[in-house]
Amino acid sequence: MKKRSYGFIVSIILIITSILPASAAGANSASKNDAYQKAYTEICKEYKNDEQFKMMVSDYGIEYGEKFLADATNNMLKSNLLRSGGGNECYQYVTNVMQTTSYNCGSTTTLQSLYGLNSATAVSGSTNAAKIATLDSEYNVAAQGSMMVYQVRDALNKYNSGNQTYTYQVASNMTIDQFETNIANSLTYCKPVVLHAKTAYLSYYGNKNLGHYLSLDYVNRTTDKVRIVDCNYNTTYYGVHSNIPLVEAFNTIHAESGRYLIY
Repeated sequence: MKKRSYGFIVSIILIITSILPASAAGANSASKNDAYQKAYTEICKEYKNDEQFKMMVSDYGIEYGEKFLADATNNMLKSNLLRSGGGNECYQYVTNVMQTTSYNCGSTTTLQSLYGLNSATAVSGSTNAAKIATLDSEYNVAAQGSMMVYQVRDALNKYNSGNQTYTYQVASNMTIDQFETNIANSLTYCKPVVLHAKTAYLSYYGNKNLGHYLSLDYVNRTTDKVRIVDCNYNTTYYGVHSNIPLVEAFNTIHAESGRYLIY
């Protein structure tokens, strides 16, 4: 990741602090939809101090950040609609791919999701390893040590050939019901979910706590079970894991701070 001076970071924070309320006001004047106005204001407050949002605006600019806020608002409204509906089983299956290094689970999980979106061919490379290398290079993964949450979101939106749009949300303040609704909403709209996870909360990791990206491509809202597709280069953990309790998947992003749902 690019090195940022303290002064530069402070400048970005000040810019975000000044821009977000103005953006909300602009949305209010442009839209007569009270539900949208309310949701947009909530979104602005939620992301104003979000670390990934700050880095994203630093790298991609204010206009990109404002587009993100609009996308997050629309995601919120879709989730609100789905709370009273949607199927008991929601899925958008991905292809399991093994990561090629110890640190590129973000690039690999992104590729898995792009397979689920029928968009993996958009990434340059004739093999999965070559496609992962393309994403690693594009997002400076080797130098950073991992792919950032906002970069996973950017790659999914950039390479997706459909009209679905991804956002991300910090999960520490999310309830399990909100988590279930969000993943069901994403899968209903044909978007596989990405968990920015801590693995100790999954039984099959045996308390080993890694920072890791995981694909979630199925939820049964009656049995409260999900399917996780793990790209881990260690074959002990790699593979398709069905019938994972919903609460385990939830805790991978909820139990510790600074973890995200990308959906």
